[in-house]
Amino acid sequence: MESQTSSIRTTSLMVGIFVLTVAFFVFTPKIFSNKAEPIKKQTVSAAFVNDQRIVADIFVVKPETIADELQTTGTIAANQEVDLVSEVARKLTRIYAREGSYVAQGTVLFKLDDADLLAKKKKIALQEKLARIDEKRFRELLATEAVNQQEYDQILTNLNVLQAELAMVDVDLAKTEIRAPFSGKLGLNKVDVGAYVTPSTVLTSLNDVSQVEVAFTIPEKYASAVHIGQPIQFTTENSNQPFRGKVVATEPKTDLNTRSLLVKAISENRGSKLIPGSSAKIAFTLHTTNDGILIPTQALIPNASGYSLFALKNGKAEQRELKTGSRTKGSVQILNGLSLGDTVLTTNLLRLAPGVPVRAASLN
Repeated sequence: MESQTSSIRTTSLMVGIFVLTVAFFVFTPKIFSNKAEPIKKQTVSAAFVNDQRIVADIFVVKPETIADELQTTGTIAANQEVDLVSEVARKLTRIYAREGSYVAQGTVLFKLDDADLLAKKKKIALQEKLARIDEKRFRELLATEAVNQQEYDQILTNLNVLQAELAMVDVDLAKTEIRAPFSGKLGLNKVDVGAYVTPSTVLTSLNDVSQVEVAFTIPEKYASAVHIGQPIQFTTENSNQPFRGKVVATEPKTDLNTRSLLVKAISENRGSKLIPGSSAKIAFTLHTTNDGILIPTQALIPNASGYSLFALKNGKAEQRELKTGSRTKGSVQILNGLSLGDTVLTTNLLRLAPGVPVRAASLN
């Protein structure tokens, strides 16, 4: 009997220990979790209170070199160009120069028929030879007073007339050779051998393209900003390469119809990349500022009067009204409303308002 009682007590004790163990593992996490939750809530609440500032990127204004440029269009022309014509009406007998080639100044390009002039020259040359013999004989007779001065003067005058006629024939013969008036590139021939040409017949064209002229106009309000030697930069439709030139002349007055000033610049044409007659997009620098203000375009806020932006002052957003100037691809010049050293806010602009606390995220 005692043995049975002892066994029952042992079993009861083991069951009690098992129940206490289960209860410990079941209720202990709840106890710990109930104590930890208020601490977590307090930490999040404190962080939320500390992060009421708006996060925005900033840009610090510093001095920039700004070139105030005027964009305009112009036309490229050869430094020298001429249509070659004959001074006399004659038949074309020979073409010496190949069309499209470069020729030097004085090169014979075309030859006209000169048979009649050569025959005339030969005739006058024989007469002039006889007249020189007569002049020599009469000069000797005059020295011995065998002839008088009047007779000698008539012989001398006849010689001079014949020599003048020879010179006139040489001039006419020279006109049968069409020469290059300057070095340059020939155009296409407009006539062929055997054609009868007149002073109104264009034989070909000649262009000096070692340099080119760039003619363009600027509005009259910028007329006083132009001076001789001023540099320009331009591009053409057939090349992305930038070319440079300098102003060499301007018209003395503006055009009454367009109220613009015609300007001419000269540019070197190495490699003959610039073709006369092409259009040019010109960047013309009016003046340069060494302490200008440039800010990112994304900082601008359009409004009814123009533009404004938010600046960072004493940790808060401050709205500024602006007067803008020239623009580049990603920047804009500020003429009024900012000073060197100011801090401009460039992001999160929709959440900003005057007096709102701001925390700088990164510096542009």
